[in-house]
Amino acid sequence: MSTDLLTVPATAPVVTEQPARPRWSRPALAAVLVLAAGLYTWALSINGYANTFYAAAVLGETQSWKAFFFGALDAGSAVTVDKPPLALWVQALSARAFGFNSWSLLLPQAVAGVLTVAVLHLVVRRTYGHLAAIIAALVFTLTPITVAITRHNNPDTLLVLLLVLAAWACSNAVRSGRWLPMVWCALAVGLAFNTKMLQAYLVLPAFGLAYLVAAPNRLRSRIAGLGIASAVLLAVSASWMLVVDAIPAADRPYIDGSLDNTVSDLVFGYNGLGRVLGQTGFASPGLMGGGGGRMPNFPAGAMPRGGGGFGGDQSGLGRLFSSQVGSQISWLLPLAAIGGLVALALAWRARRTDQRRAGLIIWGGWLLTTFVVFSFAQGIWHPYYTTALAPELAAVVGIGLVALIRLYRTATPWALLLPVALGITGFWGVALLDRNTSFVPWLVPVVAMTTSAVVVALVLGLIIPAVTPVVRQRILAASVVAGLLAVLAGPSAYAASTVDTPVSSTFPAAGPAGAGFGGFGQGSSGLPTALANYLVANQGKATWIVAMVGSAAASPVILQTGKPVIAIGGYNGNVPVPTAAQMSSLVASGQLRFLLDSNTEVRSVSGDPVQAFVPEAVQWARTHCKVVTPSAYGSAPTGSTLYDCS
Repeated sequence: MSTDLLTVPATAPVVTEQPARPRWSRPALAAVLVLAAGLYTWALSINGYANTFYAAAVLGETQSWKAFFFGALDAGSAVTVDKPPLALWVQALSARAFGFNSWSLLLPQAVAGVLTVAVLHLVVRRTYGHLAAIIAALVFTLTPITVAITRHNNPDTLLVLLLVLAAWACSNAVRSGRWLPMVWCALAVGLAFNTKMLQAYLVLPAFGLAYLVAAPNRLRSRIAGLGIASAVLLAVSASWMLVVDAIPAADRPYIDGSLDNTVSDLVFGYNGLGRVLGQTGFASPGLMGGGGGRMPNFPAGAMPRGGGGFGGDQSGLGRLFSSQVGSQISWLLPLAAIGGLVALALAWRARRTDQRRAGLIIWGGWLLTTFVVFSFAQGIWHPYYTTALAPELAAVVGIGLVALIRLYRTATPWALLLPVALGITGFWGVALLDRNTSFVPWLVPVVAMTTSAVVVALVLGLIIPAVTPVVRQRILAASVVAGLLAVLAGPSAYAASTVDTPVSSTFPAAGPAGAGFGGFGQGSSGLPTALANYLVANQGKATWIVAMVGSAAASPVILQTGKPVIAIGGYNGNVPVPTAAQMSSLVASGQLRFLLDSNTEVRSVSGDPVQAFVPEAVQWARTHCKVVTPSAYGSAPTGSTLYDCS
């Protein structure tokens, strides 16, 4: 076999922008967009409020502009959620416009998903042509975790849209050398930071390198452009954080997830380096699954439902192919790896400003960075985070497959890489399908046989001397179509099954029940009706109807009653809010009357090993408040005690 792979362009051009729009291009794009809209919106209301943690915050933000600005969990603004508020703002504005319901809550994510498909197609098409673009759009649309997350209210869908918009702007900057598109790129990444903090910055190495290497302007100008973009990025990223941290703590809610009640600590700790390097307290084994110890205080029915553990499988190169994660994202990773390397090899010797190589730096660099960080993250990590891999993975699949097709047309020994790539990817799909033998069992032999036929046909088309170029081209066309159908069959099945399966949990997953972690959410219906009615009826002029330990307990009650509830200790029940002094002040001022004690302990956020404790507010209530007898309101949740502190 010849080793001079880089001589291939002399006999067959590598990926170039198509001079004319093929007749099939617009209908194909329209079909993919309709498919995406159908997958992302069909029977959307079966997901209810999806993640009740964020849904409760959105409800509060429709009731209070203060809660809206801070991203508070409830309208009383006792404590924030553990993320910046941009995604919540979008959902809250939708709910204010159309009323608070499942559709107004979830539709913004579905719209963002469809927009992402369109922008991804546009960016890939401008550099690599219509075929690569439509393949990328289709792959993204059918990625299982993408379908699950676009039907959900977690912030990841907006994050992905903003990062794809940033890739578009970066691509424009690399093509023109102008600073303004790079500024727009920085603006989009900064907004993504205000959606999910430091995860947004995973694109920066690839985007910065592409501009520095391939933009047509002089090196000094490129460096200056990156400097200006960096300044804009930092300004936009820090805008909300600096304003919130400048406001006195007494005049704003507690910043959940932080140890010192500041957004900056949340950024660099719980939602920053702690996610990558590991963290104690918030991510302790007993709290996050996989070890002993106590769990946070969940109301009846809100415990995790089947599936895997909180943090996904063990870190390492195999994480994204594991039992919990593989079926969500990894179906086409082999094709992306082989095709991406081939495309890079074909463009390697091009001039410095070559846009094909620059695009591979953007998409391939983004994919590689995210893959490595997600694979080796030691802190809190959930399988649904892999939705952030979907756009760059889809782009590299489209780019790489077209490169493999054009390499096959050369009829050199290197052409065998196309059947190798499709074969490995197809049989990896068979392995993923075989992990759940009760889910569409007939698909396993179909994918296996189709993949085998494709590989055999492509190989025979190369090695049989009698095959003419015209016949080989027909074999190629039929085999690529059949191969695409085979490698997309598995993810399509998982994606389709998500449409008629409720994805109402903290940790969404695509596919048949049990494919991923069930999580918290619609499994909890809040408090017994009699108790909820008693609290509402006796609220009086109080701001909050009750205080409860943990956001997982408080969120369903906020949705159930439409009233503010204090989540003692925030999401995990272990941040110092409210303190005993704050409890005394809240009760004395008439802002709070009741506290519901679940009579369990929570884990501390400091110290190693992590110690269990009773929150200060609960201890205060046990010594300063009187017990309300169950006969006053009906039966309480098992093991819980209601205190009247008035």
